[in-house]
Amino acid sequence: MKIVQKILNRIHVLTVTFNDTDNFSVCSVQYKNGKFVSRHENFDITSAEISKEQIPVAVLLKGYGIITKNCDTNKDIISRVTGDENHFLWNFDYKGHISFVRIEQVEKFLKKIENIQNKIIEIECLTDDADRQTAENRIMQIIKEKFSIRNIVKPSTYGSRLALMLFHKIKLPALIFILLILVANTLVSRNISVLYMENSTKLMTLQKQHGQISNITQQKRQAIAVHNKNLPIKIAFAYDRIATVTPEQITLSELAVQPLAKPFVTGKEPELNENRIYISGYTHNYESISEYIAGLEKEKFIKKLTLASVTQDSKTGIFNFKINMDIK
Repeated sequence: MKIVQKILNRIHVLTVTFNDTDNFSVCSVQYKNGKFVSRHENFDITSAEISKEQIPVAVLLKGYGIITKNCDTNKDIISRVTGDENHFLWNFDYKGHISFVRIEQVEKFLKKIENIQNKIIEIECLTDDADRQTAENRIMQIIKEKFSIRNIVKPSTYGSRLALMLFHKIKLPALIFILLILVANTLVSRNISVLYMENSTKLMTLQKQHGQISNITQQKRQAIAVHNKNLPIKIAFAYDRIATVTPEQITLSELAVQPLAKPFVTGKEPELNENRIYISGYTHNYESISEYIAGLEKEKFIKKLTLASVTQDSKTGIFNFKINMDIK
């Protein structure tokens, strides 16, 4: 489990079912360490229970006002919705659908939960046919995506809220840690002369190894030079073009330009997969993979493109894919 998930090991999930724009019911579900621990139907969101502790809150919306459309047959609607963030809240699912709701309906709901607004880290729409298992799968994905250092350092409102809750969780342990360091420093200072002698011996050993390390470093520099020399295009240009055509729904997990064909061996010239680029990534929307391939095939420096594999995670519904490309 990631460090942020370990520290913020609990999350409240509010599934809000709209009966109309002003009336709704709330089901509260709590997870700890990624596992279900409690469920409360007809939950009172004005209660102090949910607001007294620094626990992140995710909100899933369903019911009246939530519209779901097929991405393949409603491209004009999708374009209008995704291009107007001031009036619509929307998200895609892995089945190739988009669910959205008008912002004003969401704002009405948020006004009624002012006591916990500063704890909300995610608001999403569920599809019309979303069952309990679908909701739980999405909750697991939210925990995986949101409880990360990368999300905390992003300049966003939700990221700032998560960072503040993380601070409240770790400030006491951090203080104890600093005190322990001060105590340890006092004990170590009494033996400084012994440490000095040991470090002097280590320094002599390192000086003897310096010549060998310099030779290895020079060989690695030569390997890098060979890699750049054999590549018909600039690596920075390839990275830039690949990033430019990557759809928003796709997250890249690996991008290797002309990687090693075999492990590097000291003293030998490296063997490369010359003029090859390997890409790996994942997405909730299968159609975005086809969109990505179409965009890559238009790039003039790509000679041949092969979709090596596509697999779907049965628990999260995420599609993982690999693409191999030959460079001209």
